[in-house]
Formats: sequence, C-alpha cells, structure tokens
Amino acid sequence: MTLYEIRVRGHLSAQRLRAFDGLTVGHSSGGETVIIGSFPDQSALFGLLSWLHDLGTVLVSVRQLKGL
Repeated sequence: MTLYEIRVRGHLSAQRLRAFDGLTVGHSSGGETVIIGSFPDQSALFGLLSWLHDLGTVLVSVRQLKGL
C-alpha cells in the first residue's frame, strides 16, 4: 500500500466527501480540498482521480507520501 496526498481546487461538498470511504479529507486555508489515503496499486489511485475528474474538479497535485 502506498500513501498519497491529493489536492483539488475548491472545497468539495459534504455529500461528495462521503464517497471517500477510508480516506482522510480536509480543507486547506488556500481553498483546496486535501485527500490523504492509501491505495493498493496505481489502478485504484487512477480510479479515484478519474472519479474526481468526472465531478469536474481541478486537480492541483498528487504526491506520494510514503509506502506502507
């Protein structure tokens, strides 16, 4: 498992945040939503990124934090 930090522009609504089961979601003071979580492989990570893209969010960054 690999831990990632994903940042998107804007604050996602509480309704949308429910989809992030098992992930930590917060908001930065700079107006971004910060999502932190572990993914078993890149396919799972790309699935979440694709879902965020389908919502129309603007991806700011994806950063690998460390391996688990």
